[in-house]
Amino acid sequence: MSNIEPMTGALWITLIGMGLVFAVIILLWAFMAGLVKLTSTKPQVAEEEPAEETAEVFPDADLAPAAGSDLLPLKLRAAAAAVAAALALDARGKTSRLRPTEALSPWQAALRAVRFDQRNSMYTRKTRGTQQ
Repeated sequence: MSNIEPMTGALWITLIGMGLVFAVIILLWAFMAGLVKLTSTKPQVAEEEPAEETAEVFPDADLAPAAGSDLLPLKLRAAAAAVAAALALDARGKTSRLRPTEALSPWQAALRAVRFDQRNSMYTRKTRGTQQ
């Protein structure tokens, strides 16, 4: 009996196991896709004309884009407004969850002190073999 035969058997067992795992994953994927198709209730929406949609989104006629025009300038304006709002919120700074008038209760202060000591003790430990 040579050393190659057990390795060949182990390789075949590994390949069969991997094949079974992937086959089961594919079967589960197909099962879930079938369930989604069977249980999803999508309303049938008739295609609307883009002009009607534009009229709903842009009630002011002067802001509405012309039929067939690109909405890129409006998207750029919206993106600029979003960035300005985010910068304004960030300029206020990060606030604490506690209100300025609230103080820590004694048990909160004690627990935080214990955690602080546990965290710092990791850096102040003595190495093995030292005495003191």
